[in-house]
Amino acid sequence: MIVVSEPIPAKTPLQIATWSPTKYDGRFTAMTAGYLTVINNYLALTRDNEEVMTQDNTLLLVLANTFFSWEADKEIMLFEGKSYKVGDALYLGGAAFTYPNANITDQIKVNWIDCGLNKGWLGG
Repeated sequence: MIVVSEPIPAKTPLQIATWSPTKYDGRFTAMTAGYLTVINNYLALTRDNEEVMTQDNTLLLVLANTFFSWEADKEIMLFEGKSYKVGDALYLGGAAFTYPNANITDQIKVNWIDCGLNKGWLGG
């Protein structure tokens, strides 16, 4: 287990899960809040930045590939006109899903075994 007492630096290259929405996917209307974090070198969202990250309180962050950018040298995510660094609070619309049960998981570009998480947040 990883204890989150301070932001965890990402290794280069950081793995960021993405998906490619189509015009048939519709809009997701749920909201979540958490802290931008890195787990097993994957960008994730955790409920509390002061507790141990587990599969119960951490979600793989999956972003629509056209809605964000990642500045690796500064470890900053640019999303909806704002910049976020690891450890920052993030409020994000989207939908929760579990792997491999969700019908969207085949569209997500990530190696789930390496990630170590079985739930995710589909944002964008």
